[in-house]
Amino acid sequence: MGQRRRNKKQKKPIDIDWAGLPDNILEIIFERLNLMDCMSVSEVCKSWRHVVAQELSGWQGHGFPWLLMSGEKDKRVRTCVSILQEQEWEMLLPEAYGRYCWGSYHDWLILVKDLGSFRLDISLFNPFTRKQIDLPGAWNLYHKMVLSRLPSLENFICMLVHSHSQKLAFWVPGAQSWLEHKLDGEPFVDAVFSNGSFYLIGNDYNIWEIKGADIFAAINRVNASAPDAFDVERHFHEVTMSDEHENNGVLKYLVESCGELLLVCRFYSTNPGAVLVTNYFKVYSLNFSQMSWKRVESLGDRILFLGKCCSRSVSSSGLGLNVTDCIYFSNDHAVPWWNEWDSDHLDGISTRLGLDNSGRKDWGFFNLSNKNHETLSIRFRGNRDRWGPVWFTAPQWWCCKNLVLA
Repeated sequence: MGQRRRNKKQKKPIDIDWAGLPDNILEIIFERLNLMDCMSVSEVCKSWRHVVAQELSGWQGHGFPWLLMSGEKDKRVRTCVSILQEQEWEMLLPEAYGRYCWGSYHDWLILVKDLGSFRLDISLFNPFTRKQIDLPGAWNLYHKMVLSRLPSLENFICMLVHSHSQKLAFWVPGAQSWLEHKLDGEPFVDAVFSNGSFYLIGNDYNIWEIKGADIFAAINRVNASAPDAFDVERHFHEVTMSDEHENNGVLKYLVESCGELLLVCRFYSTNPGAVLVTNYFKVYSLNFSQMSWKRVESLGDRILFLGKCCSRSVSSSGLGLNVTDCIYFSNDHAVPWWNEWDSDHLDGISTRLGLDNSGRKDWGFFNLSNKNHETLSIRFRGNRDRWGPVWFTAPQWWCCKNLVLA
């Protein structure tokens, strides 16, 4: 049988103007891409780059973790390092001149000026939008500030933490001063905000919880003429620890990660000749129903960035990176209540004491998937001569607008 020939009409190619897609359609697409893919599409055409270079609603808090180097208070240009991108560059920050960076919340920096006489001038500053929020002055007693949410949003709370005296101080937008509050019991060593509450951990691994709603309720009860009457409801949780280890030689970090409350224990050498030598890490998750710390063997695609002033958890798949079980950490001192402005004696201390500071670093890396890591020590040797750098986030829209993929 002869085969029939079918005359097929050739279809005309459809001419699609991809650059002319409506912005709202592009936003829906781009919000579903990881950061590296967004940086790629930003180089396709001007119209796409225009959309990607805006702060889309789904991108709040997303971006690349960077380190802001210490020891540059009197500079208008600060050194920034992206470990994941393996890049270093200078950022013009005249607003930060004469101020220390005390920590961050995503892309907002906490800036402090030491006024002397035990007084501090504090402000929140976004180096990418140049927005600034001035806070009331505070006593030079506290070692950390914790924020409940982005300062660009309404109803955020700032909490100052003083470890040894168990003192806290709270501020909300519109308040004229800090409202102080004191806890009882063991000194606490770190604090974080998670799922609507502030959590503080002591050396005994127990937890204090203060709900954000209770803080606002207490503030509403306070008479402006009698701030000393401020009293907020708090909850003490006795938490069991699955492992046994001594408090000596352990630095503790609280980290919020996908709704979980993580405790990261950093074990460092207690040998007098091994200053700032970190050996290994252990990670635990708080089981709220049993009130116990459960050992975490794998972080999955979560990357932890640890620092005395601020720590955070980031999804490697959200960044577009193939990284698992990673912990990046800054060169923190073992004493949690120190601040950079109290550590001028560190400058050049190795030379003065005749110590070898070569090979010592400002940050390190640990892979949690390494088995038997208690015996396989990483032996990270921290820089003796400089205060540890501070983590902050370069927002996704800014990266797409200003950074070029190699």
